[in-house]
Amino acid sequence: MADEDRASSGGRRDEVRADPAEVAALGTYLDLAREIKREVERIATDDAADVQQLVDAIDQFSVAERRAVTSKVFERLPSDVQWAILERVFDDDELRTYLVDEHERRAARSGRSGARMALAEAAGAARRLDTTEIADGDQVAVGLFRESDVRAAIARGSRSDACTRRLVLRRDGDAFRVIEDVFNPRGGYFVTAEYDRAAWVVDRFESHQTISIGAAVDGADGAAFEPVVYAGGRLDFLHDGAVLRGRLHLGFVMLEDIDVFAGQR
Repeated sequence: MADEDRASSGGRRDEVRADPAEVAALGTYLDLAREIKREVERIATDDAADVQQLVDAIDQFSVAERRAVTSKVFERLPSDVQWAILERVFDDDELRTYLVDEHERRAARSGRSGARMALAEAAGAARRLDTTEIADGDQVAVGLFRESDVRAAIARGSRSDACTRRLVLRRDGDAFRVIEDVFNPRGGYFVTAEYDRAAWVVDRFESHQTISIGAAVDGADGAAFEPVVYAGGRLDFLHDGAVLRGRLHLGFVMLEDIDVFAGQR
């Protein structure tokens, strides 16, 4: 390793985020691992580099390391180069294992995407979304508006500038984990006494609190909670066993990258 490279590696130790056990296991090979990592990244971003250079760099890694590195550089390489690397780095058994794993990952992603799209289409047609059907781990963003603004907001969906409050949630078991709760997220809400920052501070959920979203329904025994949200309807919450009536109405729902109710009135 050149002197300037050694100096550079000494000044950028944070590039390798191994735990103590990993460092001990690498021992004297840690500097070499760092050098190979830098070389792979350099070659992967160099349009003039050929496939063999990248193969030679990756081939210095163990089988497990080669799989990890190859996966990381795949997104930055054309598909024909990706397959050339796989064929020349892995033997038949390794390649078969990699292809099976990759096929399973892609099938799982495709299945989740298809189920998500089917749920969004059904919810959009019915103008209601049963939140219990949202898959564990999926992210949901809900946009809340004043009642007088919500009809126009539904047509624009997440593009609306008049959003008063936006919650980003992640499905976590039987409820949702709060990721963020933001007032006037796009800066276009015309703040009035009806709902201002002070009102939001009272309503706001902290990040990582667990809540359910839906509708508070009056019954003989008081308010019951229905885990269904309605386009244009008031959004209510269930938190720590208590039903909380919201003060704003649902203008949009983003299920991952799908704008569920956009374009409807």
